[in-house]
Amino acid sequence: MQNLFSRISNPALRQGLIFGIILGVILIGFNFISGSLGALGTYIILLLYLIFAFLAGQRASQETGKLTTGLLAGLLTGVISTLLNALVPAIFAFLNFDAIVKSLQNSAKSQGQNPSSITPSTVVTTIFINILITLVLAILLGVVGGAVGGNFGRRRAQLHPPEEHHEVLFEPPTPTAQDESPSETPSEEPSSSTPPAE
Repeated sequence: MQNLFSRISNPALRQGLIFGIILGVILIGFNFISGSLGALGTYIILLLYLIFAFLAGQRASQETGKLTTGLLAGLLTGVISTLLNALVPAIFAFLNFDAIVKSLQNSAKSQGQNPSSITPSTVVTTIFINILITLVLAILLGVVGGAVGGNFGRRRAQLHPPEEHHEVLFEPPTPTAQDESPSETPSEEPSSSTPPAE
């Protein structure tokens, strides 16, 4: 999957897509078992949003050294994963829309409420409100996780790769015929140290 996204030059977009898609797939699978977990399932989902936004923010900020890159990566992680997670139940709901409306009307009737208050438009409105609330919550968690991850990532950023140390090979000059003859050093004459005349 990394090779698929390697063409995207923007680190926030790349990491947001990678972690958003992974989280979205995990959330789709988790929806099948989260109903039996109750409130614990909700806390696990919130924690997953924070963890994946943190990882996306950290990796994105490591590339640029900027906190805003991590924040944006976390935001994109939350948005993309929520849209993926909302897409599957929304498709399921609209494919079985009539059955869902009748089920809600029967449920309202069994609770002593007026079943005619449940109309197709109220069901559609409820679905969109739920998606909107989840999206806002995911954006908030994505921003928080991305900001914390971005703060960690920018500290570890290596913007300038360390310069490689190249050994300089010193080759002494090759001796020539003139250099091979012994060189005479001029004899030093002893300096006469006469005291200055007064």
